[in-house]
Amino acid sequence: MTKRVRIGAAAAASVCLVCGVLVFAQNKKQEEWERKVKESEVPPPALAALKKLAAGATITEFAEEFEHGHKFYEGSWKGPDGHVDGLVTEAGDIVEIEESIAPEKVPSAVRAEFQKLAGKDARIGIERKTFFVYEGHFKKDGKGHEVILTPDGRPYHEEEGDEDGDEEEEEEDK
Repeated sequence: MTKRVRIGAAAAASVCLVCGVLVFAQNKKQEEWERKVKESEVPPPALAALKKLAAGATITEFAEEFEHGHKFYEGSWKGPDGHVDGLVTEAGDIVEIEESIAPEKVPSAVRAEFQKLAGKDARIGIERKTFFVYEGHFKKDGKGHEVILTPDGRPYHEEEGDEDGDEEEEEEDK
């Protein structure tokens, strides 16, 4: 009997573990997603902001995105150097602009580094990203503070620190 109980317990534990992993994986998928939408599905403030960013260019594609617990809307159009994407909040606040850019319009140091990383004969497509953050300064408990937030109210932090660990120092200073 004890052997059967142990086997049953092991089987039950295995089933629980598999179910837990599946639930975790499903929740991870739900954290971020993107889907194409029609212009009519974009909230009016977001649509107005995208049209203003496009500055008269025809928006050829719309998408709804869910990231970091917030919903965003993206519009795509043709810019002077190629493809442009604008990302805004539901309320129409600009989050990011991503645009194809001709290599000769990129600073020479950036071109040289891309070439070094990609290899001598590599063909490199370059996009310029402009993203918006808001920096606030205030005193609290007698100390000065500086806080940087994204348009959806999340604290902004660099995605990658440098080798010296300066980012961690900056985060600690805040």
